[in-house]
Amino acid sequence: MNELEKENVKSRRQKKILELIRRQPIKTQTMLKEYLGPEGIHVTQATLSRDIREMNLIKGVNGEGYIQSGIISKHQISHRLFVLFSMAVRAVEQSGNVVVITCEPGMAASVCSFIDELGWNEIVGTIAGNNTIFVITREGTSYQLAEQFRNISS
Repeated sequence: MNELEKENVKSRRQKKILELIRRQPIKTQTMLKEYLGPEGIHVTQATLSRDIREMNLIKGVNGEGYIQSGIISKHQISHRLFVLFSMAVRAVEQSGNVVVITCEPGMAASVCSFIDELGWNEIVGTIAGNNTIFVITREGTSYQLAEQFRNISS
């Protein structure tokens, strides 16, 4: 199978995954794999995990199963945010439902203001000090948000 065919198969599979999670609650990868089978789509667990990550799927907080995250892709975020993040952000760490962003001294409030303007549903609230920002996230979203912030700052 050439690269174009692989991309077509992947695109079809991911489109079907979105259809399935919108139709009924799918709470596990195993359930998702079982629903894909009758659709003629047979995947390994590793491929399914990769698809879930690439599609920004997260488990809903109320046990409703997988949902598509509201986090927007890198190319849709303001150029000003990239410039500010690349100049100001030193490190991004994640623990539990908190993302900690370390900034250059005096820059945390500016970066935090931009984060607040994003309006991401995954963010419950933010607190900024002189050089540190605490981003409190909804359950199950902090790892994905930390990765997003790392991507913006690099």
